Amino acid sequence: MRRSIPAAAVFLTLLAACAKEEGPVQVRGAGLQVSTLDVAQQAEVNAAAVRAAFDPDPNLSLLADPIYLPRTSGKSGGGSVAPALIARMKQHGVVRGTCQTPREGPRAVPVCPAALPGYVVRFSEIFQLGKDSVEVYLGATRYRRAPKEPSEVLAFERAYQLVRSRGDWVVMREARLPSSN
Repeated sequence: MRRSIPAAAVFLTLLAACAKEEGPVQVRGAGLQVSTLDVAQQAEVNAAAVRAAFDPDPNLSLLADPIYLPRTSGKSGGGSVAPALIARMKQHGVVRGTCQTPREGPRAVPVCPAALPGYVVRFSEIFQLGKDSVEVYLGATRYRRAPKEPSEVLAFERAYQLVRSRGDWVVMREARLPSSN
């Protein structure tokens, strides 16, 4: 019986150490480092994620949210997307402009001044998986073009794992994520 008391004490100490509050739980890119890709490569990764998420349609407008998805759950938080990255995505036709999505409430629909109907896409930072592989999250919310325009909430978020193959980024895995507030 005496041997079990020290073992139990060690176990409880380890359990208490693991339970300490160490900040918000990472949901996006948990345990991964942000990649060091240059702006051109980041734009290519985001473009590959957009191609996986949407069928090509010249009548669909995609606008970039200028704030990254946070690493934690929900929509609040996240750092600013580099203007050079947004400019590069616009230059290559990945997005047509910018619009910020609402951060609070699951029923909020963004209002974006745009010529065509479409979605606001919000990317996470790009996380390094391996030497030639990365992970990125893409959230999309359908926008309305005028405040009084009828709207229905239509939003989704997906995680993409991509690998660099023959100079291009290719989606290897895709996972739909539950909607979060």
